[in-house]
Amino acid sequence: MRLSVLGMGNMGRAFASLALEKDHQLTVWNRSPNHAADLISRGAIEAHSPEAAVADCEVALIVLSDDDAVLSVCLGEHGVIGSFPPEAILAIVSTVAPDTIRRLADIGPEDRVLDSPVMGSPSAIAAGMGRFLIGGSTPTVRSLDALWSDLGAGYTYCGRAGSGATMKLVSNLLLITGVAALAEAIATARHHGIPDDLLKSVLADSFVVSPASKMRLDSLFDESHPGWFTPELARKDVRLAVGLAEKTEVGVRIGPATAALLSTVIETGHPWPDFSAVIEALTRR
Repeated sequence: MRLSVLGMGNMGRAFASLALEKDHQLTVWNRSPNHAADLISRGAIEAHSPEAAVADCEVALIVLSDDDAVLSVCLGEHGVIGSFPPEAILAIVSTVAPDTIRRLADIGPEDRVLDSPVMGSPSAIAAGMGRFLIGGSTPTVRSLDALWSDLGAGYTYCGRAGSGATMKLVSNLLLITGVAALAEAIATARHHGIPDDLLKSVLADSFVVSPASKMRLDSLFDESHPGWFTPELARKDVRLAVGLAEKTEVGVRIGPATAALLSTVIETGHPWPDFSAVIEALTRR
């Protein structure tokens, strides 16, 4: 299959690498060029604009950081939508607002715009373990069953366009607020004299800590907070999820508090690589 991957961040590169492993014909694009030398050495073609990237594709994956970036690449000058092949499919893998997906679905080729966010870290995706949460036309989704299996561990169909994005945002809300709650527990225990080795041992073996939160235990205790999901991206997702709640009668409290903690961390100006740095908002007061 002729695939295009637009966005050469951690996630985009993981998908592009998998596509080459599965012998797809791959074209890549990134806003800043020369970010795909290793992929090109393995057979990928680098395009110099979004429209060139999708000119001959069958499926294009948009893997960018936020709504503004996705809308710019899809609708801006030299954007994807204006030059999209008539039978091709546009899959928005980025985590964005459902309204962004619905806008693109309304403007783009009929029934050929899918929201396809994925559950999993870049390392999980590179290992073929990411699972897609897909919204859009059922026949279009099912026509790509083989691709979802090539690039991940299959998919869950969520409903109409925008439903995959909704499911991804509420899932990330659970992840991020859960880690923030764990950070509060750790900070409180530390201030009451509980040593880190005991804390890590008990929490790592505790049923009250989710598997997803346990994956960030080491990063919470490490002052450099290694990882890949930055505080900025985490706050963006929490704010999008809170925005969904606020459109209804859901009186959210935990999400806004978590976003505020992340803002405190971000405003320090320190470039922590992972949102587990939320513990810094609790221990540096």
